[in-house]
Amino acid sequence: MTVEVVPDLPDTKIRSYVSITDPELVESFLDPIRRAILVALRYGTESIKEAITTEEKVRDDGTRIKTTTVEEKKVKRFWMTVPEIVDTVQLYIPEIEVSKYNCYYHLPKLVEQGLVEEFSTREDAESKSRRGVYYRRTAKVFVVIDAKMSGDIVQTYIKLIKQGLEMNLSDSKWGRLEDLLVKQVKMVDDAMEYLAMHLKEVDIESTTLSDLLQGLAYIFLSDNDDFLNTQQEIKRTVLTPCCGPATDMETVCSFCGDPLQPGSTVFRAIDGKNESFCSSECGDSYVKVHKS
Repeated sequence: MTVEVVPDLPDTKIRSYVSITDPELVESFLDPIRRAILVALRYGTESIKEAITTEEKVRDDGTRIKTTTVEEKKVKRFWMTVPEIVDTVQLYIPEIEVSKYNCYYHLPKLVEQGLVEEFSTREDAESKSRRGVYYRRTAKVFVVIDAKMSGDIVQTYIKLIKQGLEMNLSDSKWGRLEDLLVKQVKMVDDAMEYLAMHLKEVDIESTTLSDLLQGLAYIFLSDNDDFLNTQQEIKRTVLTPCCGPATDMETVCSFCGDPLQPGSTVFRAIDGKNESFCSSECGDSYVKVHKS
């Protein structure tokens, strides 16, 4: 990678974490070129930072001697030019072809969306030349929250419970359930943001990162009494009445989900694990689907 001396750039801090829920912004993470640009800006580049000091001495005869010392230090830089972005993409994700033209087209869009900021070192700010323009992400970590993309996640939960689990609850219990779900989602979101603030550079696709952070958030909250009590009340209200108190896959057919009847259960060893089926037909179908 080419390392060059660059002018002073803003050293302002950026946000550690931003959750992406706007469908229009999500499109930027689905577009391979824009995603590659954002990845390159996350990796950053190397540059030389100069520190210049001048020392002057005067001899007895009045001669002045000036000594200039230039210290060069290699530093990581996250303000990047278009050529540097192109080079970084080629270095880390060569399977995606990104040209300078691609960058000049997509970067203004990313700036407009608030995902990238730009800084110009040119005196003529109105010039159409892109020389001397640097770009930086507006956050260290962007996380695409899939569940929120389609609307209110709590209302989606309620719809699933009403239609998928066919629950009959009084109006007051539906209201209480909604309050509990809002509280749970808020606690998980807060935990995800807190955990994301502790992330270093991580080469994980953004939507996958969201799933992983959500899983870590549940682990992080596993000893939080308020969170546990909220989950337990949701379980008592919804899941236990229709699904039973505990997960026991050995009591249902691994293929169709029907209850297993004593004396007629069929077992099949698959990948070192015994699976239970209500009939040979289900066992054969499971094996066929599993192998395919």
